[in-house]
Amino acid sequence: MSWNYALVFSYGLPVAGREAKALEAFADGQVLFGKYAADGMCAEPEAFQKPFGGGMMIIRADGYEKLFDMLETDDAKHLIEVCAFAVQDFEFTFMHTGTLLMEDMGLYATVGTELGYL
Repeated sequence: MSWNYALVFSYGLPVAGREAKALEAFADGQVLFGKYAADGMCAEPEAFQKPFGGGMMIIRADGYEKLFDMLETDDAKHLIEVCAFAVQDFEFTFMHTGTLLMEDMGLYATVGTELGYL
């Protein structure tokens, strides 16, 4: 399957005094998105950690709709709120690669050329 779309959660250090809750939320995220992966909604979650704390978790899927569907579950909404209280600089965004990325880059080049910047 082509997993060309991603939901990317990023986070900083735990809020002071909430370190245990931050670790629990991280584990809960791995379990929740692991369950969605087992159900075929996405790939297994990938976590990346900075050397001194903070990092990101990447959830890849074959379309934005599947990512939105996962975020709309009560479990995901609850987890996002817990993360907002437990870790600093918590946020998420959507990204894409593959054919859609190449189409975007083509449009960028076309517009840049039209404007005389490229």
